[in-house]
Amino acid sequence: MEPRPLAPQLAVLGLAAVIAALLSASSLASLVLAYALAWLTINAQLARGVGLPKLSRCALAISALLVLATPLTVLAARLAAAADGESLVGLDENVRDRLRLERAIAIHPLLVVSDRPQLFFVTAPAASQVRVTLAPGIRPIDAVALGHDLFRVDYDPRAHGVSRLRGAVEAQLDIDGSRSTRAMHAVHAAAHPRWLHASPDGSRACLTSEETDATLLIDAHGETTRIASSDGPSDCAWTSHRTLAIAHRYSRSLDLASTDGRIVARIALGGGQRQLAASADGALLAVALETMHGEIAIVDVARRRELARVSTGGLADGLAFGGDGRSLIVARHAPAALLRLAFDGATLRVVGERPLLAPATAFSSVEHGARIVIAATDWRDDAAPHLGNHYVQDQLLTFDAATLALVAQLPTARRSPRQDAAGGVDRGLSPISISETPVGSWLVAFAGSDELSRVDPGGGDWRSFDVTRAGLSAPHSVVALLDESADTVLIASSPSSGRVVLLDATTGAVRHEISLAPDDATLLRDDPEALRVRFGERAFYEGTRAGISCHSCHPHGGSDDMAHNIGGRTLAPTLALFGIAGTSPYLRDGSYPRIGDLLEVAEHRYRGYREPAGDRRATVDAYVSALPLPRSLTPRDLPRERRGLAVFAKAGCPTCHAGPAMTNLGRHVVRSVFPRARVAPGASVDTPSLRAVSRRTRWLQDGRASSLRAIFSEHNPDDRHGHTRRLTRAELDDLVVFLESL
Repeated sequence: MEPRPLAPQLAVLGLAAVIAALLSASSLASLVLAYALAWLTINAQLARGVGLPKLSRCALAISALLVLATPLTVLAARLAAAADGESLVGLDENVRDRLRLERAIAIHPLLVVSDRPQLFFVTAPAASQVRVTLAPGIRPIDAVALGHDLFRVDYDPRAHGVSRLRGAVEAQLDIDGSRSTRAMHAVHAAAHPRWLHASPDGSRACLTSEETDATLLIDAHGETTRIASSDGPSDCAWTSHRTLAIAHRYSRSLDLASTDGRIVARIALGGGQRQLAASADGALLAVALETMHGEIAIVDVARRRELARVSTGGLADGLAFGGDGRSLIVARHAPAALLRLAFDGATLRVVGERPLLAPATAFSSVEHGARIVIAATDWRDDAAPHLGNHYVQDQLLTFDAATLALVAQLPTARRSPRQDAAGGVDRGLSPISISETPVGSWLVAFAGSDELSRVDPGGGDWRSFDVTRAGLSAPHSVVALLDESADTVLIASSPSSGRVVLLDATTGAVRHEISLAPDDATLLRDDPEALRVRFGERAFYEGTRAGISCHSCHPHGGSDDMAHNIGGRTLAPTLALFGIAGTSPYLRDGSYPRIGDLLEVAEHRYRGYREPAGDRRATVDAYVSALPLPRSLTPRDLPRERRGLAVFAKAGCPTCHAGPAMTNLGRHVVRSVFPRARVAPGASVDTPSLRAVSRRTRWLQDGRASSLRAIFSEHNPDDRHGHTRRLTRAELDDLVVFLESL
């Protein structure tokens, strides 16, 4: 059989290009239709005996160029839209992630960090014993069988060791004596000095770095004393000018230390200690704890024991004693509110609540406990969400500590002469810490605009320093210290830079620098991947010209738990970014194939960034990919977890939420799962991972479920979101326990 001449095929393709351009083709179906019409037309002409003109090769090439130039230009312009419409953008990323997680033997997450305990899940069909070596240098860990081919691996760097390798590593999975390897990514955490607290006499400040288990005391000359902290020091508070308390996220002890660096006592309190506050006389400590519903404990410093504890219905972002030394003000994260607690010497109880629209990004007690000042990304008296797309209005709010009444409101985002477009702002972005000076002014660190400001709460003087010249990016904390001559010195911290800097309070000039992590030049030479992560962390906090940063809605990589009008389409709660690496696509509807693509929102919708930089998308991707999953807040109950997994399988949940990542990385039409959902026809939703699902405060794509149990008991009437209608109350209870353990 002779091959068909090339000319008719070229004619079909050329005519198809012209038809596709005329049809405004932007989908695969329209391109196929254009080709079909061209094929029929050309073949009809050939069947009638109408031949193609015979031209020389040169004439044919020139004619084709003239005819096809315009339609091909039009089609090329529509190529990106066509690829997006056919879900081809990022297909390689999604396929790669699926292949990793859908292998018969798979592990999740693919990230190993050096600074905290982590929880991994392994799927191994029909296996009876699983032993995992996460990376070279880490001791093998025996996995716990949960049933249904799912195994749990508890990794603790203090018990199992830390890999000294960074970047790509191989995990060894020994399944019933047979070994498999899986690609992992190792991150060796650098020092991140965060929250500074000045001693009562102003002579020293304490600060902690969870990543390196460091607690430092720093005086007004930059002299430092290191305290050997327990695992994950999260905050410190002064009980006198010579003693302080240190909270820990992963250790179960609250440490009391002296200024010479000695631990003088350890108080058993339980893990998950988030923040500390000391009463004015130093007799009492308040400790915010990460438990399922958030708790506050009161500790007697002299007797070194816990006196009382109460649940606050959510985790705390800040706390401080009132002026009477017995009341306590707590900023609850979600549902966002200010709470007033009363302690009578034996019991602690909530006696007042003031709803907030947005959680506190900074919190401080001022005027000897009479007032509380917080920073927030939004405020409305009725706490109803704004309908603006990702609406953010950074501001400082002052409340009366006794009544929780709003006293003053001070917007901080403002325009400077460096802006070059109407409506742009570049100062006062993302206030992240507040402290009071001895003269009553406030010191505020603005992570989004790299500045420290001295603010007159009465609305008068406002003095700011750009700290980038001091080598600080995204400053997190600033306090005032006094030297021997009573001169004021500012001390500021930068987690992303790994630095603490002492500044002249009048000029902002650098007096002393303390580097706790390698500088950029050293990382460029020794660890370029760590430098990419550092640059990504800086970009994550950096404010756009519209005054919005990634941190605005995802504080420190988490979630503000607010309902935002996302993309101008619908109100939906934000999700935390921890552990999302390797689970493409992203966003609620799965419209972004790669993590770095999310930066498109900032670059185009929010006016971009003031300062030029390298590839922000790549560096933000590196930073977010290095954020590990948090651990469960609930105590372990292995028998109930196994029963819950059996219910999970019985209800058909693994069809979409398959192990070990608890997602199939697919997208589903919302109404196929929730037929009564008020969404546009054909609207799709990305299948979210259920890892750390108990950390959320709103569930389902629109946040309508108020608890994990409510997902099944109230919001699955059609039995499409898992077959849960016939589950007993006990089975539902076990299912929730299993989900909470993830």
